[in-house]
Amino acid sequence: MMWSRRQIIQTLPLFCLGACVSTQTSQVTPSGKTKIIFWTMQLKPTFNDYMAALISEFGKVNPNAEVEWVDVPWADMEQKILSAIASGTAPDVANLNPQFATKLAEKNALVDMQTAIPTQAQALYFPNIWKANQLGAITFGLPWYVSTDVTIYNRDLFTKAGLTQPPQTYAQLVIAAQQIKAKTGKYAFMLTMDGTQVLESMVQMGMELLTPDRKAGFNTDVGKSAFKYWVNLFEQKLIPREVLTEGHRKAIELYQAGELAVLITGPQFLKLVAENAPNIAKVSDVAVQISGDTGKKSAAVMNVVVPKSSQSQDLALKFATFLTNDANQLSFSKVENSLPSTIQAAADPYFSQLPKDSSPFTKARIISASQLKQSEVLIPPVKNLENLRKIIYEELQLAMLKQKSSDEAIATAAERWDQLV
Repeated sequence: MMWSRRQIIQTLPLFCLGACVSTQTSQVTPSGKTKIIFWTMQLKPTFNDYMAALISEFGKVNPNAEVEWVDVPWADMEQKILSAIASGTAPDVANLNPQFATKLAEKNALVDMQTAIPTQAQALYFPNIWKANQLGAITFGLPWYVSTDVTIYNRDLFTKAGLTQPPQTYAQLVIAAQQIKAKTGKYAFMLTMDGTQVLESMVQMGMELLTPDRKAGFNTDVGKSAFKYWVNLFEQKLIPREVLTEGHRKAIELYQAGELAVLITGPQFLKLVAENAPNIAKVSDVAVQISGDTGKKSAAVMNVVVPKSSQSQDLALKFATFLTNDANQLSFSKVENSLPSTIQAAADPYFSQLPKDSSPFTKARIISASQLKQSEVLIPPVKNLENLRKIIYEELQLAMLKQKSSDEAIATAAERWDQLV
């Protein structure tokens, strides 16, 4: 019945997210315990044992509490959480990402952690990661697990191209791309436009995305240079033409097929390469994330939020902080091969000691963790973020196809965004 109910409420209007009166009441079990509902995104079955142990431990500390864990497929989460909040049937705690959560925060539907969580508790998290959940003056979620991209590269292709080191900057990446294409006929890399990766690279090159008043900040000399970087690579045929139509999955496929020398992605994708292309995995190595003149590193952050509609907010906040404390984040990271968002958990030797003859998986974890202090969500939560990304990528593609100059394209993108704002 629960899932048919969820399907029914998907048709409810979303304009009432911040204004609807909740119909949810505190749930009391027959034994007199207060039950809270916790939604996650696609963590079953990998985390079944972890969650069972964590919920059991929380129950020992809070004997009058009961936690019901509901796992939602990634592709369904955004619609389900929007619909559930609109209808007053939201969970008490939900695992989202900043992009999903921003849509709820815009409607004032989430508890402000800046006021709900004591200052000393806020200080447990990396300050740059904490900011990933901020929209204006509101902090709409607690950071949970984190990933920072690394550079996975094919040693054989680099050797054949006469290169001894992987690039660390986008300027070095151009040189490597030219040499790899000339010597092997392969492409060096393929950043993708189905997410924010190309946009992040522009920020790493020094482009200011938005001004403090949310107007376009990218139509500058630095922004034009970042646009031209990608247009020039496309015109010189140093990146695959699929960059116009394909996404991250295609980049992984090309790397696994030995057609790409570099894959800029999360460390977890090493396992996918090992499973699908063991011969490529054998010649793969890991290096630091490629960046621009700013030295900025990108981070992807998952969070936990507490909807305002929860009738057990105090208990929900207790569970959210318990879930994201140092000990539990460290345990979670060892299962997920992710990084913690708390400073103390990340200081554990698990993230810093590299044994002799370590596997690429271990090396990737150490490199990824070493970047945490410098990493941030380079595309912060802003209203209409998806529209901003779409506008910039559409204009960039027109410049790549020579339908506009780079300068014309970036100027048009700025005009379109400012009109939207």
